Amino acid sequence: MYSYTYDKETGGILLNSFPQAFSKEPRPVYSKELDIYGFDSYWNYEQNDDKPYMWAEANNFYYRGKLVAQVKGGTFFTKPEIIIIDEPEANSLPLKAVDLDLMVLKNKALMESLTATTIKDVFNTFSKYENKVDIFHVSFSGGKDSVVTLDIVQRALPHNKFVVIFGDTGMELPETHQIVEYTMDYCKKNGIEFYVAKSHLTPSESWRMFGPPTSTVRWCCSVHKTTPQLLLLKDILDKDNFTEMAFVGVRADESVRRRSYDYISYGTKHCGQFSCNPILYWNSAEVYLYIYANKDRLRLNEVYKRGNTRAGCLVCPMSTNRNDYLNYRCNPNQTKILTDMIFDLNCSEKDNTPEKISYVENNGWKARKNGRDLKIALKDYDESVIGKELSITFKNHDNSWRQWLKTLGQVLPTDNQNEVRIMIKDEVKGLKIIELENQYITIIASNDPTTINVLFLKNLRKILRKSHYCVACKVCQANCKFGNLSFDDNGKIAISDNCIKCGQCLDINTGCLVYKSLWLSKGLGNMDKKRTLDCYAAHGPKIEWFQEFVKLGDDFSKNNSLGSAQKPMFNRFLKDAGIIDEKCNRTNLGEKLVNSELQDLSIWALMLVNLSYTPQVGWFVKSFNFDSLISRNEIVALLSNMPEIKDSALKAIPPTLKRISSLPLGKLGFGTNDKATKELGGLSFYRTAWQDVDAKVILYSLYKFAEACGDYYQFTLTRLMDTTVESDGVSPVQIFGLDKDVMTGILKGLATNYPDYISVSFTLDLDNINLRQEKTSADVLDLF
Repeated sequence: MYSYTYDKETGGILLNSFPQAFSKEPRPVYSKELDIYGFDSYWNYEQNDDKPYMWAEANNFYYRGKLVAQVKGGTFFTKPEIIIIDEPEANSLPLKAVDLDLMVLKNKALMESLTATTIKDVFNTFSKYENKVDIFHVSFSGGKDSVVTLDIVQRALPHNKFVVIFGDTGMELPETHQIVEYTMDYCKKNGIEFYVAKSHLTPSESWRMFGPPTSTVRWCCSVHKTTPQLLLLKDILDKDNFTEMAFVGVRADESVRRRSYDYISYGTKHCGQFSCNPILYWNSAEVYLYIYANKDRLRLNEVYKRGNTRAGCLVCPMSTNRNDYLNYRCNPNQTKILTDMIFDLNCSEKDNTPEKISYVENNGWKARKNGRDLKIALKDYDESVIGKELSITFKNHDNSWRQWLKTLGQVLPTDNQNEVRIMIKDEVKGLKIIELENQYITIIASNDPTTINVLFLKNLRKILRKSHYCVACKVCQANCKFGNLSFDDNGKIAISDNCIKCGQCLDINTGCLVYKSLWLSKGLGNMDKKRTLDCYAAHGPKIEWFQEFVKLGDDFSKNNSLGSAQKPMFNRFLKDAGIIDEKCNRTNLGEKLVNSELQDLSIWALMLVNLSYTPQVGWFVKSFNFDSLISRNEIVALLSNMPEIKDSALKAIPPTLKRISSLPLGKLGFGTNDKATKELGGLSFYRTAWQDVDAKVILYSLYKFAEACGDYYQFTLTRLMDTTVESDGVSPVQIFGLDKDVMTGILKGLATNYPDYISVSFTLDLDNINLRQEKTSADVLDLF
């Protein structure tokens, strides 16, 4: 909201009346944090946490506006390094604490204006939605933002018009529970109902069922927070079909993703529910000022006094390395319970080896995308397309799959025990049932690519994944707004015959969160399995080599300046990119690259599509997400888990990826590179979506996808968006980072402009894509 400066008079923060360009998320620094890092060996100060001594922005420490120190690094088991930049006080005089009272007074006018506006917005939201929702609740976490949000709401609304719910994950920091107990007592005294929602599964149970949560497989929030809260609200209201509005302490400055949030949203946190973010546009300076200004009733969570930037879980895949260190340093016993499970469940390294410690220290566990590294990921579930049939083999747990069939359509009676017939939209679907040994079953369905059948097969996969992997986490039950789905005390599912087939219980990524976490890749798909990931050795391509390739033309093979080891590697890269053929002659795409003199980004984008079907580039685009930092150490940690990767490859692949990202490919979705701190390996990458997309490139990528999938020319946008599905084809979503709305617009435009190549159908919840089988990816190149 407001910009700020550091105030030398108070040692605090001073808001300015003009808005901020961006926030550096300042936070107060107390003696407890200074002690943990070891600043007591350098500076003179009292060990008193009544008031902060300075402020920090990320790893930079400011004393009365002067940058005095930095901390570098830090992981679970490694202490950050201190860098002293300047003396806070001359001649080692004692540090002066921040004058909180004067700081609050000097910011009073702006804070009162901001607070009044926020309270008014909350009340107006309540008035607008009072007759549209069944209940309002404040989602309380014990962090500073939720403390402020709750206080704003209780000042804006009558206390009998909302409730407070704390989602107890069982993994919170002990200091958070102190805040919860204090807030619970405050609410009781002020007539505000306070509830605690908790999963029936303990973290020890859920982690051993799902595997540790990761940055891409964040099952923990659904299982331990959202689902318990929704089930609790059903009990409070004594109804299944309800609509709620949650007041949430989300702020835009917390992350790039949250910057895109709206003040009020529907269905973003949970399907069918509203969310309101009262302090969405506040920065951290304003949050701390509000707490200090209202210290008569508000408490600051002690975790902030030791240096944590957030009061989340003890071990979180979204946490920073420095927070990991602080949690392990200050709460070793509680944190060790969870880190020990990461060690115990990991099967990629031998016990107590440096590599296994590195897997945790360098965030290999946070980057896990499937069950490959987990001991609990069993290879007893299989989906295969054989000819014109889809075959799925799974374990039959109490015939739960027959219960799940009710969500697809009307199950018709039949005398044949080896057949199931289902009526879906006036069309009967038949399934063949083959019973195997040890309670396993194979179900076979027609793989006919009609619109209805494509949707049917998508949902059939989901229910059979649920049947095989179900641990009764109750996320599906929470999704059902009509009370037609429940689990008994033994985890057995029951679905009522009254099921209306709304599909909400199936609207979970991949169908089942356990499946998403434990599924196993079958390899490199149609990529050349004979080639190693280290396919360019230590000789990644340079833009200068491409410039020579264009300038010298046919003479390049004889007159280039490349070394004897560089030339064959560059030729390999050109072949992989589709620029030259096996005889080193320029291809159609190669001619286009030369004619464009390297200036046409669409040509580079076509090259990136081709490269995505080769081992190294294909592995990179499939392994790492967009809009998140990718460190060299993270890359090495993932590669180390692959037995075929040699030590020489661990050294060669990151610099090769750096060279590739330095080409124009970097800005098209592959990712750009930058220097990084030593603890990150000195190198980092960052993937951002291609902005000025050429729709014809996407058309080319769709044909490449279809050809790689065995000439399967009909598929859905939903399938392209689901990057967890094992496939020989590489989705343009993985290559270029395009979201669903962008893809939808591109596909509609392609269908209009190139009807001889593609048609699409986005009606009645269908999102079918049909490519013309008589066309090929080579034909698409002629459009350029």
